[in-house]
Amino acid sequence: MEANQRKLFDLNLSTEQEQILLQNIKEFRGVGTTLESALGALIMGQYFGWRVLKILHNPLTYRRYEKILGIKFQDVCPESTHYSETKSVGYAITQKLGSFWAVVMGKRKVADKGLIEDQTEVEKHVAKHIAGNDGEEKK
Repeated sequence: MEANQRKLFDLNLSTEQEQILLQNIKEFRGVGTTLESALGALIMGQYFGWRVLKILHNPLTYRRYEKILGIKFQDVCPESTHYSETKSVGYAITQKLGSFWAVVMGKRKVADKGLIEDQTEVEKHVAKHIAGNDGEEKK
């Protein structure tokens, strides 16, 4: 690999965070798919931001993954990224509604909030959701 190329999963972790993560992987005992899911959430969070993780996972799962990995997602993942803004249906809708925490806490229901799409499809989902919540019946 050339020096100026970034590895696909070059996680943005400090040396200390990386050591904590590796130690927790080494010491993990339990169902392997749970560790696999926690590691996937970390990679997803690095690329999509911790806010998308909050939308995708219920609070118990989010905290369980943090405990398994020994890290806090908010410490190792950006709040949002270009991907969260252009590919996450749920995040795009929360931005349009201005109600991120209401969606995360389940006070506002958002169908398909876990979908990852291309930007055109995200925009269609946002428009459909907004139109469905405007109080007017569509014919």
